[in-house]
Amino acid sequence: MNYFPIIRSFSLSLILASQCNLSWAEQGIALDNVYITGGKDEVLQQPGSATFIDDVALEAFEYTDIHRVLNAVPGVNVQEEDGYGLRPNIGLRGTSPERSKKISVMEDGILSGPAPYAAPAAYYFPNISRMSAVEVFKGPSAIQYGPATVGGAINMVSREIPYQSQGELDVQYGTDNFQRYNLYQGQQVGDLGYLIEGLRVSADGFKDLDGGGANKGNTGFIRNDVNLKTSWQSLGEISQLFILKLGYADEDSNETYLGLTRDDFDTDPYRRYAASQLDKSEWQHQQFQLTHIIEFDSATVSTDIYRNNFNRDWFKVNGFDTNDSDLTLAKILADPNSSANQAYYQVLSGQADSATSEQQLRLGNNGREFFSQGIQTRINNSFEFLGLDNDLELGIRVHQDQVQRDHTEQNYNMFNGELQAVGSGPETTVRNDNDALALALYIQDEIQIDQTLLSLGLRYETIEASKTTYGEITGIKEAKNTLSQSVLLPGVGIYSQLNSELGIVAGIYKGYTAATADARGETEPELSTNYELGSRFSGQYAFGGQAELIAFLNDYSQFSGTCSFAQGSCDNADVGVQANAGSAQVYGLEASWKAEYLQVGFILPLSMSYTYSHGEFGENFTDSSGAFGEKGQQIEAGYRIGYLPEHRLNAQFGFGKDDWQINASVLYQSDMRNVPGEGTIAEEDLIEAHTILDISANYQLLSAVQLYSTVDNVLDEQYVAGVKPYGFRPGKPRSINIGAKYQF
Repeated sequence: MNYFPIIRSFSLSLILASQCNLSWAEQGIALDNVYITGGKDEVLQQPGSATFIDDVALEAFEYTDIHRVLNAVPGVNVQEEDGYGLRPNIGLRGTSPERSKKISVMEDGILSGPAPYAAPAAYYFPNISRMSAVEVFKGPSAIQYGPATVGGAINMVSREIPYQSQGELDVQYGTDNFQRYNLYQGQQVGDLGYLIEGLRVSADGFKDLDGGGANKGNTGFIRNDVNLKTSWQSLGEISQLFILKLGYADEDSNETYLGLTRDDFDTDPYRRYAASQLDKSEWQHQQFQLTHIIEFDSATVSTDIYRNNFNRDWFKVNGFDTNDSDLTLAKILADPNSSANQAYYQVLSGQADSATSEQQLRLGNNGREFFSQGIQTRINNSFEFLGLDNDLELGIRVHQDQVQRDHTEQNYNMFNGELQAVGSGPETTVRNDNDALALALYIQDEIQIDQTLLSLGLRYETIEASKTTYGEITGIKEAKNTLSQSVLLPGVGIYSQLNSELGIVAGIYKGYTAATADARGETEPELSTNYELGSRFSGQYAFGGQAELIAFLNDYSQFSGTCSFAQGSCDNADVGVQANAGSAQVYGLEASWKAEYLQVGFILPLSMSYTYSHGEFGENFTDSSGAFGEKGQQIEAGYRIGYLPEHRLNAQFGFGKDDWQINASVLYQSDMRNVPGEGTIAEEDLIEAHTILDISANYQLLSAVQLYSTVDNVLDEQYVAGVKPYGFRPGKPRSINIGAKYQF
């Protein structure tokens, strides 16, 4: 499909609009961020579920892990992986949390994933430390921000350019040599503005590597992030605002997919086997974004041109050099003492040397290169029609992205607890490209009818996707498979203020997740019809605060999953391949409440969020690739979906006066399954319930100097974060940090 005539005609309309007689405030266009939810004051009037986390809430606990930030949001389900949030796994309303691939993740309203259409697994996620707000929204408004609209979207709002000269140095140090340095400075001078920010976060890690190995026992990471944001506005007969944002980030982390047996986890959850001593992830990310904004009368036109590059190498132990399907890492660790598995377990743990070629370990590098680029325009206009106030939004986006996979493997012998390479060099195992070109259009009108806000929306997506496979040895093109998709997604939401303290919210919309192209040609996109119904309370109904109670149902006509190494049982040929499971249902209840009390000079902020979730498959099928559980597993109608806890409860409370404040956060998460099933969860598939307590304290020492301290996991709870892909892995133990901020 040729989209360029559409782009030209749309660009022409923007040029004509810029020639109109524009009426401006003397100061020009404000540089304040335009929030998707409308900001803190508007979020409770949304005709759909939305949560706004502002800078005050972000600074309360000084989290660098987005998982911990989102614990306070109802409807969120997460799967921890490394304890630091390096590779977040986030789901909304029961969508698969794996690599956040079933939600739309954005930074400043622009898709941030490496290739959100061609390969939606978000191996890159923006650093929360440089954000000023986080927006999470679900319900009918999600159709504005595809391509994944089933669960919802998350928008990370970067720090805005300050009006006057402003800067801050934030230094933090803590357990396991955790270090964070964050420095920014910016201002506006006449028509020009700028903000420059640098961030470095590192730690030695909390796991103990058997024998030390090549990493000398370091199981931590180093992250760097540098960003420049500049602005220029032209005032006069034609007034415009341009914002240019450039960013570079990288990471070097000694992380692994390899976990432990159940017995080893119970003995020492923070142990790491010697076989993982060479496991390492390295990536670089470059960001370019140019934004143009004009306003005239009651209309605003915003246009973004963007490009993101992401390159990574992911070295990790994949398994043993055997074709025996019963000798996978997952099966060996599930039953390490059997006669067939014991020798392999001893090699993994470094207790024995590789005695045969089949006991040689296969170490792979999942090398990949991504790009994501496009242009998007949004037009907002407020007008009166038939005596009713309308807020109309029109949007168009042309987007292209790609992933190039170049995976290799090499054999290693375990010898005296050290890995020694075998052979002349690595062998190529996967060489392919996935490409996607997409056109997305949407229209949404919010109509005010007395005390009722009615939202009507419609989204259209058309996607041309392809997968090209190359010879592993020759590199010559062998096959190209294409997939064309088009979908129309309607949505209706309503919010009615019954009285000054009680409102009703309801909505219905079509959910959609695009399919990726593959050689099988059988995959269908994920489709669902989603419903929500609830109430919002304030004043006496909410004990002097604000509360929300919403029930939701995601009724899937086609439920899908994607095979990946993070799932554990994915073969090289199936990497990135999407599979269908037929019908499914996810339903639940979201509740939240917050209030702030003033007692004898003390400020007492309180908040609570709770989510009940139930997800089950609606049909019998065989999981042939391992996209949903274990490869070859027979899944029956009524089986519960994995990695979806029934209950998540977060309570936060504070206590402050004058220059000091103390905050606490308690998270409870119930049992959940590692793989689909029903009834009592078997021990080898059980991720037990756990309760995590975090506390923080800050003291304003001087007008420009603040001291603070945080303690994550105060009770030092030892808990299972996940069992996929290979064995039990722990959450982060107690971590004590101290920090200081200097503002200038």
